Amino acid sequence: MGHYGNGGSLEDIARHAGISEGGVELFTERCFTAIEFLHDIFVHLPTAEEKEIEKLWIDHEIGFRGTWQEGWVMYDGTIVVLYTKPGLNGDAYFTRKSNYGLNLQVSLHYIGNLPSNLCIVDYAHGLTGSAHDSSAFKHTAAAKHTDWFFKGNEFAWVNSAYPVSPHTIPVHKHPTSLLPENLFDSAVAHLLVQSEHCMGALKGHWQCLRGLRVNINSKHKH
Repeated sequence: MGHYGNGGSLEDIARHAGISEGGVELFTERCFTAIEFLHDIFVHLPTAEEKEIEKLWIDHEIGFRGTWQEGWVMYDGTIVVLYTKPGLNGDAYFTRKSNYGLNLQVSLHYIGNLPSNLCIVDYAHGLTGSAHDSSAFKHTAAAKHTDWFFKGNEFAWVNSAYPVSPHTIPVHKHPTSLLPENLFDSAVAHLLVQSEHCMGALKGHWQCLRGLRVNINSKHKH
């Protein structure tokens, strides 16, 4: 999980660690088991108090003093690159960046990402790289359980790939963003930088997400 590309091969890791290839697979499975056990401790809906902290952070960063602070969460998508074209339905994994990968949707809420600390509170995974961000977003908790995730006028900040809705407000949405008198984009554009920081931190910590060295040749492997 800490390697990618050629350095992420089973043989290289086994040689570097001085153990068998089977041992690498076994230890990796145990690591995933431990991570999944801790999932609900670190990935969960923030409490009302935590939301208020995030709203105050938004209020301070944008400077509108109350107008947009209900947007306490941000969504963005990233591609988990695959080192080779999958043998099963390979074309479905082809991305707009001319590589093969998986679409990962990540929600960041503001203590956490919460842009102040980049904490992930929601996500969706398993879609192929050709899936549009707006389609992948439909599989998140925010889209499937809107009344549970958002209260009152709360909404999520998203980029221009997502639709406008009562609970999603895109930044840089054309053609309005091209108007010189559009002050909205100028005021909130820097918030999107926080989502990029989160993706960088995620892939920096889990290097395998920069180039996943797996062969997807069956539904089980996907």
